[in-house]
Amino acid sequence: MANVREDSIPHVVRTAHEQRQAGVWNATVSQIDEVNSSIRLIRLGIVGAAPERTHLPGQYIDLSIPSIPTIGGFTITSPPLTTRDPTSPHIELAIQRSPNNPPAAYLWRATPDILHAPVSFLIGGNFVYPPAHLTHDECSKIDRAVFVAGGVGINPIMSMLSAMHARGGRKLGGMPRRVSVLYTCRRGRDAAGEPEKVLFEDRLAGLAQKWAGSEVVEYRYTFFETSGQGRQNESSVAIRHQARRIRHDDLLEAIGPEDDRANTVVYVCGLPAMTDEFVELLKTQPGLSEKQVCCEKWW
Repeated sequence: MANVREDSIPHVVRTAHEQRQAGVWNATVSQIDEVNSSIRLIRLGIVGAAPERTHLPGQYIDLSIPSIPTIGGFTITSPPLTTRDPTSPHIELAIQRSPNNPPAAYLWRATPDILHAPVSFLIGGNFVYPPAHLTHDECSKIDRAVFVAGGVGINPIMSMLSAMHARGGRKLGGMPRRVSVLYTCRRGRDAAGEPEKVLFEDRLAGLAQKWAGSEVVEYRYTFFETSGQGRQNESSVAIRHQARRIRHDDLLEAIGPEDDRANTVVYVCGLPAMTDEFVELLKTQPGLSEKQVCCEKWW
């Protein structure tokens, strides 16, 4: 959400049907870290009394910037527990350089110009883990979770995985028995022609390494690098690395055999073309119902 084209439908219009949580959050831009030449991590430090209810993993914010009339839609990439941090309550956003999107362009101004600047936001969105449309009993029975992300579509999934990790293994809202993460992204190059960092590549690898060898959770992470710079079929105990796009057979492997899909949930987030293709495939697979496949498109 937030990589907006000139002809794109405004965020508040596109998401008007989605309910927002009660309460306005006040914050300041408290930290800025550049991941690469096109993506920044922005930390918004919470100021004053926060609303009683925090965000759910995967939700977004409607960001209000005093000098910008356009409301910005940005996915929260941090887990909910960071809003209750006793020393520095905050949320984190990954902002892609988007000159045609006024709120994103503002957050890409020179650091001294926006550091400590005041903002406010509402929280909304239905693309959350566990799925909001499933019953408590259905959520408690989830034993396989599959996450498929393309490019900045990793943003809500990063929040989900971080929250699941913090919750622990085999608990409601935590890591189920089997977790598969498929992330596809192109690695850019900087002005000197050197390969750049990919958004969240270190954080995702760290999660995979922490769960490697777990006796309660089978955690698989595959990074698909589409820039032609990847290391074909390189793998380790925790991470597989492929120098290609995600294929249909990768998805079918991740969701497991037909007779073992009843308690599976799948999350797909990325550009509309990828999301539509993968969701159409997944929803027609035997043993997997439509309500088990959750998606969000990155516009």
